[in-house]
Amino acid sequence: MKKLLFIIIMLATTSWSIAQEKTHRYEIKSGITHEFTTLSGQTTPGIRYFDNYGDYEVLIQTIDMGPLGSFENTTVTKEGKAWMYNESSRPKGFDNPTADLTFINPSQAVIDKYKIIDTGEDEELLGRVCRKFTFVTVIGQKNKPVYNTAWVYKGIVLKSIMVNGRHETYYEVTELQENVEVAPEVFDIPEQ
Repeated sequence: MKKLLFIIIMLATTSWSIAQEKTHRYEIKSGITHEFTTLSGQTTPGIRYFDNYGDYEVLIQTIDMGPLGSFENTTVTKEGKAWMYNESSRPKGFDNPTADLTFINPSQAVIDKYKIIDTGEDEELLGRVCRKFTFVTVIGQKNKPVYNTAWVYKGIVLKSIMVNGRHETYYEVTELQENVEVAPEVFDIPEQ
């Protein structure tokens, strides 16, 4: 269950964290979000920093392991590549299976691949008007479908609900600071 929780949280928070080629992910140059993900009653808080319209991004989450304590898990994305690490592990690079998923002018191939539907519905979150989308991703080696609903502001997902079988993951940004200076070293990856 802990492994499934970790995989779903990672997918929930990184499925929108890598850009489509030759396109920026966000319409905002830089920012900081405070956010949380909830799965099976367990809430995982996080802070996300991004720059260059989302081409550079880092997410730092505090994972609670119950009696085992908690640890910080960091995911860095840079122009389509990603690395994940924590205090006790070295950075591991990987290709995100949803690297081409974007809500800013997605190609028809991306729309078809993820079955993206613009619902035409808007909702105000954090004083910003967000557009509601639905889409489908897959998880794991068995390619299980994950049904997603996302509320998007200028390319940034401010709220989402992921349904994977009987598991529902809820994600929400509680604070968004737009166009703030983000120190370049926050995107550095520790030596392996």
